[in-house]
Amino acid sequence: MSHEAQNLASGRLARLAAILAGSTVAVLVICFVLWRAWISVSAPAPRPDEPRLQAEPRRALEQFRRRQRNEDRWSWVDREHGIARIPVERAMQLMAKEGRRER
Repeated sequence: MSHEAQNLASGRLARLAAILAGSTVAVLVICFVLWRAWISVSAPAPRPDEPRLQAEPRRALEQFRRRQRNEDRWSWVDREHGIARIPVERAMQLMAKEGRRER
């Protein structure tokens, strides 16, 4: 019966350990890159059949009403050039009168 060898192929073992360590690092790097790409993806666009909800509806409504109030006022846009802002109803009346005169 032969005896068991005491020699160990340390070169092969070191290469195997290096391959395992390198593979582990490569897998971790790939996982990290994929994770970063996954969390950086923006939210999908809403489908046409889904409602688009506002984050702060009260503030948006107040801003809309403020714009509406400002649009219904008489004011100068450029006084030097004679450009003014007037309510839409009044502008429509003036345009209707001018249309009648041109005919």
